[in-house]
Amino acid sequence: MGRVPWTPEVFNCNAPDTGNMETIERYGTDAQKAQWLEPLLRGEIRSAFLMTEPEVASSDGTNIRCSITRDGDDYVIDGYKWWSSGAGDPRCKVYIVMGKTDPDAPKHAQQSMILVPADAADVTVYRPLSVFGYDAPHGHMEVTLEQVRVASSNILLRE
Repeated sequence: MGRVPWTPEVFNCNAPDTGNMETIERYGTDAQKAQWLEPLLRGEIRSAFLMTEPEVASSDGTNIRCSITRDGDDYVIDGYKWWSSGAGDPRCKVYIVMGKTDPDAPKHAQQSMILVPADAADVTVYRPLSVFGYDAPHGHMEVTLEQVRVASSNILLRE
Protein backbone atom coordinates (compact mmCIF):
# COMPACT_ATOMS: atom_id res chain seq x y z
CA MET A 1 0.00 0.00 0.00
CA GLY A 2 2.93 2.36 0.55
CA ARG A 3 3.92 2.37 -3.13
CA VAL A 4 0.76 3.91 -4.56
CA PRO A 5 -0.20 7.39 -3.29
CA TRP A 6 -3.97 6.82 -3.29
CA THR A 7 -4.10 3.44 -1.51
CA PRO A 8 -4.11 4.75 2.10
CA GLU A 9 -7.33 6.59 1.37
CA VAL A 10 -8.90 3.65 -0.46
CA PHE A 11 -8.20 1.41 2.53
CA ASN A 12 -9.09 4.19 5.01
CA CYS A 13 -5.72 4.07 6.74
CA ASN A 14 -4.59 7.58 5.84
CA ALA A 15 -2.76 9.72 8.37
CA PRO A 16 -3.89 11.38 10.52
CA ASP A 17 -7.26 9.61 10.32
CA THR A 18 -5.96 6.24 11.46
CA GLY A 19 -4.41 7.62 14.64
CA ASN A 20 -7.38 9.88 15.29
CA MET A 21 -9.80 6.96 14.89
CA GLU A 22 -7.74 4.90 17.33
CA THR A 23 -7.66 7.80 19.80
CA ILE A 24 -11.41 8.38 19.67
CA GLU A 25 -12.11 4.63 19.88
CA ARG A 26 -9.91 4.25 22.95
CA TYR A 27 -10.65 7.49 24.81
CA GLY A 28 -13.90 8.86 23.37
CA THR A 29 -17.33 8.71 24.94
CA ASP A 30 -20.17 6.85 23.26
CA ALA A 31 -21.55 10.19 22.04
CA GLN A 32 -18.15 11.23 20.60
CA LYS A 33 -17.86 7.88 18.86
CA ALA A 34 -21.32 8.21 17.32
CA GLN A 35 -20.66 11.77 16.14
CA TRP A 36 -17.07 11.44 14.88
CA LEU A 37 -15.73 7.88 14.89
CA GLU A 38 -18.52 6.21 12.93
CA PRO A 39 -18.34 8.68 10.00
CA LEU A 40 -14.53 8.43 10.04
CA LEU A 41 -14.67 4.64 9.93
CA ARG A 42 -17.09 4.82 7.00
CA GLY A 43 -14.76 7.24 5.20
CA GLU A 44 -17.49 9.89 5.03
CA ILE A 45 -15.40 12.59 6.73
CA ARG A 46 -11.75 13.30 7.41
CA SER A 47 -9.97 14.59 10.51
CA ALA A 48 -6.90 16.58 11.51
CA PHE A 49 -4.42 16.48 14.38
CA LEU A 50 -3.25 19.81 15.80
CA MET A 51 -0.26 19.46 18.11
CA THR A 52 2.81 21.18 16.63
CA GLU A 53 3.47 24.84 17.41
CA PRO A 54 5.97 27.16 15.69
CA GLU A 55 7.60 28.76 18.72
CA VAL A 56 8.40 25.67 20.82
CA ALA A 57 9.84 22.18 20.38
CA SER A 58 6.33 20.80 20.40
CA SER A 59 7.19 17.31 19.22
CA ASP A 60 7.61 17.07 23.00
CA GLY A 61 4.02 17.69 24.12
CA THR A 62 5.15 19.12 27.46
CA ASN A 63 6.29 22.28 25.62
CA ILE A 64 2.89 23.07 24.11
CA ARG A 65 1.54 26.56 24.81
CA CYS A 66 -2.00 26.24 23.41
CA SER A 67 -4.41 26.72 26.31
CA ILE A 68 -7.63 24.80 26.93
CA THR A 69 -9.42 26.61 29.75
CA ARG A 70 -12.62 25.48 31.45
CA ASP A 71 -15.37 28.12 31.47
CA GLY A 72 -18.60 26.76 32.93
CA ASP A 73 -19.96 24.06 30.61
CA ASP A 74 -17.42 24.93 27.90
CA TYR A 75 -13.73 24.96 27.19
CA VAL A 76 -12.08 27.99 25.56
CA ILE A 77 -9.10 27.21 23.33
CA ASP A 78 -6.35 29.65 22.36
CA GLY A 79 -3.40 28.51 20.28
CA TYR A 80 -1.28 28.76 17.18
CA LYS A 81 -0.61 25.47 15.39
CA TRP A 82 1.23 24.45 12.28
CA TRP A 83 2.02 21.24 10.43
CA SER A 84 -1.64 20.44 11.20
CA SER A 85 -2.04 17.26 9.18
CA GLY A 86 -5.41 16.84 7.50
CA ALA A 87 -6.69 20.36 8.19
CA GLY A 88 -6.49 21.34 4.51
CA ASP A 89 -8.76 18.57 3.29
CA PRO A 90 -12.17 20.00 2.33
CA ARG A 91 -13.77 16.88 3.85
CA CYS A 92 -12.13 17.51 7.26
CA LYS A 93 -14.87 17.90 9.87
CA VAL A 94 -13.07 17.47 13.22
CA TYR A 95 -9.73 18.38 14.76
CA ILE A 96 -8.10 16.69 17.71
CA VAL A 97 -6.31 19.59 19.42
CA MET A 98 -3.61 19.12 22.04
CA GLY A 99 -3.18 21.87 24.61
CA LYS A 100 -2.62 22.64 28.28
CA THR A 101 -5.55 22.34 30.64
CA ASP A 102 -3.53 22.65 33.85
CA PRO A 103 -0.17 24.46 33.60
CA ASP A 104 0.33 24.01 37.36
CA ALA A 105 0.05 20.19 37.28
CA PRO A 106 3.13 17.95 37.16
CA LYS A 107 4.96 18.32 33.82
CA HIS A 108 3.42 15.25 32.15
CA ALA A 109 -0.11 15.85 33.47
CA GLN A 110 -0.68 19.36 32.07
CA GLN A 111 -1.83 18.40 28.57
CA SER A 112 -5.19 17.25 27.26
CA MET A 113 -6.80 16.57 23.91
CA ILE A 114 -10.13 17.97 22.83
CA LEU A 115 -12.38 17.52 19.80
CA VAL A 116 -13.00 20.74 17.88
CA PRO A 117 -15.43 20.83 14.94
CA ALA A 118 -13.59 22.11 11.87
CA ASP A 119 -16.31 24.70 11.31
CA ALA A 120 -16.10 26.11 14.85
CA ALA A 121 -16.14 29.88 15.09
CA ASP A 122 -12.76 31.58 15.45
CA VAL A 123 -10.73 28.75 13.90
CA THR A 124 -8.67 30.08 11.00
CA VAL A 125 -6.81 27.84 8.54
CA TYR A 126 -4.22 30.02 6.79
CA ARG A 127 -2.06 28.07 4.37
CA PRO A 128 -0.34 24.78 3.65
CA LEU A 129 3.30 24.45 4.70
CA SER A 130 5.60 22.74 2.20
CA VAL A 131 8.50 20.39 2.84
CA PHE A 132 11.42 20.75 0.42
CA GLY A 133 9.06 22.57 -1.95
CA TYR A 134 6.40 19.84 -1.92
CA ASP A 135 2.94 19.94 -0.40
CA ALA A 136 1.25 16.93 1.16
CA PRO A 137 -2.18 16.14 -0.29
CA HIS A 138 -4.43 18.85 1.15
CA GLY A 139 -1.45 20.20 3.08
CA HIS A 140 -0.09 20.40 6.58
CA MET A 141 -1.76 23.63 7.59
CA GLU A 142 -1.05 26.70 9.68
CA VAL A 143 -4.03 27.20 12.03
CA THR A 144 -5.03 29.60 14.79
CA LEU A 145 -7.66 29.04 17.44
CA GLU A 146 -8.69 32.32 19.07
CA GLN A 147 -11.14 32.05 21.95
CA VAL A 148 -12.66 28.95 20.33
CA ARG A 149 -15.50 27.74 22.53
CA VAL A 150 -16.54 24.06 22.57
CA ALA A 151 -18.67 22.03 24.97
CA SER A 152 -16.89 20.48 27.95
CA SER A 153 -18.14 17.11 26.67
CA ASN A 154 -15.62 17.44 23.79
CA ILE A 155 -12.64 16.64 26.04
CA LEU A 156 -11.10 13.23 25.33
CA LEU A 157 -11.07 10.97 28.40
CA ARG A 158 -10.54 13.76 30.96
CA GLU A 159 -8.19 16.62 31.73
